[in-house]
Amino acid sequence: MLTAIVTRLRSELLPAETPDVVLVEDIDELSNYAGQVESGSVIVVPFREQASAQSLATGGHRQRVALQFLTGVVIRHYDNLMGAERAVQFDGHVRRIEAALAGWEPAGAISPCALVSGESSPIEKGVSIYVQTWETARFLTGA
Repeated sequence: MLTAIVTRLRSELLPAETPDVVLVEDIDELSNYAGQVESGSVIVVPFREQASAQSLATGGHRQRVALQFLTGVVIRHYDNLMGAERAVQFDGHVRRIEAALAGWEPAGAISPCALVSGESSPIEKGVSIYVQTWETARFLTGA
């Protein structure tokens, strides 16, 4: 499903505004990699899965699994100490990501992507990232 998410973002976000969309392994790699990419790049990270109780009383196995992933947009801008210009630049990038993902259902999912939360954080001097948590779901089936 993560490949489908990266593919969706690459196809929906214009290269002039989003130079790259990359997938990294975890939150630590998100933090490490964010300082190395161009401004406007988007980093996708698998986050967490939460399974509901098994729903079939007799025979078979079926669980709903909510899965969350992160999208982080990196902004590089060396301005005043408060980072106001970086904060302003987040808005357009975040809205484009939201337009690409909100309501879209990846192949294999049972519910469309929905925004859970978002927050910004400085990475290093002149570099900040705005990370959004997204959620979709799938079924886990078995014998």
